[in-house]
Amino acid sequence: MTKDTRAFTIVELLIVIVVIAILAAISVVAYNGIQSRAKNAATRQAVAQVDRLIQAYYSVKGSYPSTGGMGNVYTDANCAGATDSDGQKTQNWIPGISEVSSSPLPQSDFTGTGINGYGGCYVYTSDGSFYVLSAWNSKYGGPSTDGLYRRLGFRGSAYYGTNYYLCNNTSVGGNASGYSINQDIYKHSYTTSNITATTSTPCDESPPSGA
Repeated sequence: MTKDTRAFTIVELLIVIVVIAILAAISVVAYNGIQSRAKNAATRQAVAQVDRLIQAYYSVKGSYPSTGGMGNVYTDANCAGATDSDGQKTQNWIPGISEVSSSPLPQSDFTGTGINGYGGCYVYTSDGSFYVLSAWNSKYGGPSTDGLYRRLGFRGSAYYGTNYYLCNNTSVGGNASGYSINQDIYKHSYTTSNITATTSTPCDESPPSGA
């Protein structure tokens, strides 16, 4: 009688290692996807909650919390961009909202979001009659139209120091030189506003071909 001492060959071991590596990669991708969807859902919820506070303020005051004009942009204190020259970078980035809520406003933590992974901020502007509220360039993953997609917003992240409101603008809308959906910040943001195509501060939000 002889004892079978056959062991795995190098080829068999390599096959096992490759299979394990593939399964691990699939698991990491799936986990990252779940994380991104959860973060996006939390961001949408935060924007919707702040929008409800803005509406509550309007119900009490008869106007929206004003930054002094649509060219004056307020960003949250964690915003990676420079302090806006015509606005503020502050924890209280919705002026006067403490009159209807004692809860702190959300602060951005959007590293790696948006186009080219530049990251984004919570951004707000208002003249009292109209407002734009956005988690600007804050979406994880690819562009989409899911939840709070508007073609209203602001300049790119690198220009927060001289920011202002933009309606369906080519420079941030991905079509400065032929439309590219992956360069469309509007599609990487969550935005609410009372501006429409028929208000006195109108915006034609017709998307470019391919959006």
